[in-house]
Amino acid sequence: MLVTATSALSAAVETHEQIAGQPVTAWALAREIHNLALSLPHTAGDGLPAANGAGVALLEDLDGAVFSPPISAARNTLTDDSGWSQVVAIDVVQLEHPQCLASDPTSAATLLRLTVTILEGRDARGSYTWWLNP
Repeated sequence: MLVTATSALSAAVETHEQIAGQPVTAWALAREIHNLALSLPHTAGDGLPAANGAGVALLEDLDGAVFSPPISAARNTLTDDSGWSQVVAIDVVQLEHPQCLASDPTSAATLLRLTVTILEGRDARGSYTWWLNP
């Protein structure tokens, strides 16, 4: 019984060490962008995507942005995850049919769809979507 318990404990420690040594997961990198988006003003700007975290001042700065290396919700570069990228898209969609783009983005019957795709190198590791109020 003692041998079995010791063996199970050793396996748990090894698994923990493997997980702790891995880079940030795709989900965590996507959540960084989502958390940043929640804190940004929705006012109009120049319409150009930000090139880096320092360039993100408005929600529209995220639309079309690719952050490689990724950025945090605090707009800091995550240099430890330099092999990863965050690809961001923001679409104005119909409230009643969120799969369809809104023909009038100023209508009250719209939602913003935030999609963050995470790449490790060239390989997609996940695509995550959130709904935001316009």
